Amino acid sequence: MTDDRFAGWKLLGLTNVKLNYSDRGTDVDAAKVIFANFYGRVLFDAQGRLNLKGVVANDNGMTQPVTKEKTKAAAPVAASSPAPAPAEKTAEKIGPPLNMRFGELALQNGRVTYTDNFIKQNYTANLVAINGTIGAFGTQSKTPAPVDVSAKLAANGPVAIKGQVNQLTEKPALDLTAHDIELANLTPYSSKYAGYPITKGKLNVDLHYMLADNKLSANNHLFIDKLTFGDHVDNTTATKLSVRLAISLLKNSRGKIDVNILISGSLDNPEFPIGGLVWQAILNLVQKAMTMPSTLLAHAFGGGSGEDLNYIEFDPGSANLNDAAQKKLETIAKALADKQSIRVDVTGRIDPKVDDPALKNAWVDNQVKRAKVRDMSDNGENVDWQAIKISDAVYDKYLTKVYKSADFKKPTNFIGTTKTLPGQDMKDALIANAPVDEGTLRDLAQRRAQAVQRSTSTERSTASASSRSHRR
Repeated sequence: MTDDRFAGWKLLGLTNVKLNYSDRGTDVDAAKVIFANFYGRVLFDAQGRLNLKGVVANDNGMTQPVTKEKTKAAAPVAASSPAPAPAEKTAEKIGPPLNMRFGELALQNGRVTYTDNFIKQNYTANLVAINGTIGAFGTQSKTPAPVDVSAKLAANGPVAIKGQVNQLTEKPALDLTAHDIELANLTPYSSKYAGYPITKGKLNVDLHYMLADNKLSANNHLFIDKLTFGDHVDNTTATKLSVRLAISLLKNSRGKIDVNILISGSLDNPEFPIGGLVWQAILNLVQKAMTMPSTLLAHAFGGGSGEDLNYIEFDPGSANLNDAAQKKLETIAKALADKQSIRVDVTGRIDPKVDDPALKNAWVDNQVKRAKVRDMSDNGENVDWQAIKISDAVYDKYLTKVYKSADFKKPTNFIGTTKTLPGQDMKDALIANAPVDEGTLRDLAQRRAQAVQRSTSTERSTASASSRSHRR
């Protein structure tokens, strides 16, 4: 036992109380419960155990300290009551059921101290000025009770808790919003999990918590302004990822981070680290930013779920951007326009298995097109290269001209002139002798990179101008 305060209150009042006792059980009904000037303490020890689990004696009738760390030398304190009887005998002693109903719970001027010794340096937060109401609830309640509670996180901004809760319903829910929390106060968590203390920054957060089957899941909308880290702190629990780069990816052009993250865990786990829960979720987001930055950007700026923007696909043998590639680049440009500190390196690549035959086939078709252009020019016609089309009816005609003029060894007839071959055979021979080599493939890779750079620069400039216009 310790002398430190664990919980207490100055007033616990009930109004319009009705009490009924019979063989069927005891019924307690109160119109209102007033809980004023109360205090509570929540402590996580160095092993991640919650002190509230020590309030009730365990199976061997022992309790543990609930306001201080439990040390190895500290022996368990025997509970004042004897060890519970076996289940069968206990059941025999249970009397008629106790049914309770309360019309409203009014909270007045309460405070709660939260201490987390699971992390080093230890973290303590004080929730003060707790006021508000919880609607009708009871042991037989089937509908959730409305919650409207306000408080203040000492040295930070206000906290508002609104929603509905009922531990007897299948899916109790709680909505919470908190504003203008000074992130520098969370340095113990950032040092432990990120490896950097926070020197500056404010957090606005909108949270939605769901509890089902004793498993907690939460959707957190975080808005962080001017997050600034101090010097790196070496510790074994910090991520090895480049946190500063990830934060740059997450920040917009105004230095703000606006993200949604999910957290989850089981309340049955005695080492469920509530204090570090959100930080762990943020680190998961940092890891995603580092390992899949383009996918993260795609999700943030309208790309499809699962869309991978790490690469742009080209048609075989081509350096022209197709519609799908243009759409991807527009998404990237929008993201980069809002993240001016981020620079993207573009590397052109080729796949010889598909690009080499495609380049050779394109070279042959290009030569056939040139043959038709020469014919048209010789006839005095005006030539628009882009408008030239080769129909199937005349393709072999110009293919034959290209084949006969090509400078490679061809089969001849008995008098020594070039044999006339079927169209596909001539094309295969031209493809086999097309002037495509490693240099041509390298040039294709470079042209692809240049096409992406030109398009991204244009789109980024357009998106940036649109963004500035919108802000004005």
